[in-house]
Amino acid sequence: MKILKSAFLSILFVAFCLTSCTNDEPVIEQQSIEESLAITASLSQLSLQFNSQGDIETSANPAGNIVFDFCFDFVYPLNLSYNTGTTVTVNSLEGLVQILINSNQDLFINGIAFPFNVEAFDDDSDSIVVVTINNEDEFINLLEDCDFDNEFECECTEEYNPVCVEITAPNGETFLITYQNACYAECDGFTEADFSNNCEGDYNWSGGNECFTYNFPLTITTDNDETITVNSQEELNTALYNSYYFDFVYSFDVTLADGTLLTIGNEEALIELLEGCFGDDDDDDDDDDDCGCDEEFAPVCVQVIEDGVTVVSVFTNACVALCEGFTEADFVTCEDNNNPNNCSEQEVLAYLVQCEWYINTSLYENVAPEYIEFNQDGTLEVYNEGTDVTVQGSWDLASNPNAGDVFMFFNIGAPYATVSQLDWTVTQCSEGFIILESGNEFIQLERDCDNNNNPGDCSEEDVAGLLVECQYWSVIINNQEYEYVFGSDGTVTVSINDDSIASGTWSTYTNGVGDAVVSINTNSDNFNSDWTFLSCSDDNIIISSSANWMSNIESGCP
Repeated sequence: MKILKSAFLSILFVAFCLTSCTNDEPVIEQQSIEESLAITASLSQLSLQFNSQGDIETSANPAGNIVFDFCFDFVYPLNLSYNTGTTVTVNSLEGLVQILINSNQDLFINGIAFPFNVEAFDDDSDSIVVVTINNEDEFINLLEDCDFDNEFECECTEEYNPVCVEITAPNGETFLITYQNACYAECDGFTEADFSNNCEGDYNWSGGNECFTYNFPLTITTDNDETITVNSQEELNTALYNSYYFDFVYSFDVTLADGTLLTIGNEEALIELLEGCFGDDDDDDDDDDDCGCDEEFAPVCVQVIEDGVTVVSVFTNACVALCEGFTEADFVTCEDNNNPNNCSEQEVLAYLVQCEWYINTSLYENVAPEYIEFNQDGTLEVYNEGTDVTVQGSWDLASNPNAGDVFMFFNIGAPYATVSQLDWTVTQCSEGFIILESGNEFIQLERDCDNNNNPGDCSEEDVAGLLVECQYWSVIINNQEYEYVFGSDGTVTVSINDDSIASGTWSTYTNGVGDAVVSINTNSDNFNSDWTFLSCSDDNIIISSSANWMSNIESGCP
């Protein structure tokens, strides 16, 4: 179970129905309520989310929703008992919190009626699900899954760069949780792939925004069809703490950052305001748009040193490179020949199936795809997050080994059928950047692995173990087969027909895109190279050599 702490969506509630923990509570007759250590422990933990007035502690509730900040939410009504034997029916979170803030060492809840239901987050489906707790053992298991004893705390800055995730409520409706920045979201177990592009759909989150403040009082309708008037941001946050979505009762006023008073008459006006607040932060292409770069395909290359490794990056045109902070003095000559990085068909395959790839192409404007996912079985999915449309298709590779050319073919339906009508040649190829050309048209692919280092699943330790374990490694150099033998002491020998012709050392490092690399240095430059391990699985070891005269690197493992 993912333990989340959601992002200041909303916080406490309006005045509640229970005002004391004494004789005013309704007594439950003929109700079987069991003593429970689990209910005592869970309520003790839940009390940490609130202050002595019953408002949520904002530092303990970065998402402003009980399921994510605490771990689960009780489904009401809930039948409980005090240590004095008095029983009580609790009809809302507000009532439960009133009990918590009035409890003491002499009067506290120590029993609950089974079965009862809770709402919890299911990270497999990204949805809130209802779970039935039938007995004390199941209740204890729930608390163990919540891992309340875990003392790990994320250390996030207060940077204002909001991101949001989309969650499905138990009734099938979707809602948004907004975090002040990506760190808080990642601390809750989300990745960049979970982030939504429409944060403006979240009407209230207590992480705040820098554009306006609500003018109170105002009235809302919660997902339980309850209409509430709130008199402050704290009351609004509280009223929404265990709601997944809500609506404002229009109209109401807001005050903009410059002091302007603005009346919001309907939902469309509110969304327009929020879109202005979030700006273009969620657009994948915002860097190019902000710089005013066009789609001209005139590639330029930039060579930089990253962690001691020389990396050549290719940009669609000079404007894009300059927008990234480079200058013309950083530009180097891009190689003219097709497939200058000497990628084989096998290596292109390994690159493409590792991660998702963002697309820039000359073919489309209004329906431009945003990113594509290539699958090992030859299928693919093209996504356009702006229109929320996914198109299925297939892809294939072919090559001309003598010329060193690699070709790519697509079979994709509307609105991307034009891609399928052209034959594409790989003209630029690296782990993180691939360019396909067909006549005057181009497709530029840039790898996105969601900050998942080493997407090929090869660590330096894995590679070092493979080198020694597999013992003999065959390599084709100028149409001649050679054998490399790697010693556990960091030595390497190169042989042909069992005759040693070169020796040296080897070491490992991780390159700028997270791949494990073996650096080979011998007393002959002909055999020196950096081998990048793209896949380390038992049945699919794929290696790319920095020396273009080396090919067909194969291990001695069966």
